[in-house]
Amino acid sequence: MCIYVDLLLGEFKHYKTRLAHGGIKKEVQDLLLEYGVENLAETLVEGLSRVKKCTDEGRALMSLDLQVLINGLKHFVSMNVKPKLQIVETFIKAYYLPETEYMHWAHAHPEYSKSQIIGLINLVATVKGWKRKTKLEVLEKIESASM
Repeated sequence: MCIYVDLLLGEFKHYKTRLAHGGIKKEVQDLLLEYGVENLAETLVEGLSRVKKCTDEGRALMSLDLQVLINGLKHFVSMNVKPKLQIVETFIKAYYLPETEYMHWAHAHPEYSKSQIIGLINLVATVKGWKRKTKLEVLEKIESASM
C-alpha cells in the first residue's frame, strides 16, 4: 500500500475527530463526512488524470490502494463509501479499455471533466504506444465534443 492512503486515512480521522468535538449535531456531522468522501473522490480522480506515466502494474496497485482506502474509511463513516468512490474505480479501470472505446466511454461518463478525460487518453496513448495519428484523432473528437 502507498503512503498516500495512510495519510488520507489519517487526515480523514482527524477531520472526523474535529467534527465530533465541534459541537455540531450528529446529522450535520454525517453530512459533512459524506461531503468529505465526495471531495476525496473528486480529488483522487483529478490527481489520477494528471499521471504522466504508469504501467499496468501501477494501475493494478491503484485499484488495491483504493480498496484499502474504502475499507479504512468504513471505520470513520457510517455510510457506505463504496458508491461515492465508484467514480475513482471507474476512472482507474478506463485505463484498460481498447483504444476504439474511449470516445464512447467519454460520452457515457459526463461526471469527468474534459481535462480529466484528455489526461487519461494522453497517458494511455503514451504507455500503450498508440500511433500519433490515432491519439490526435481521439483527442480532437473529445475536444470538439460538447461534454
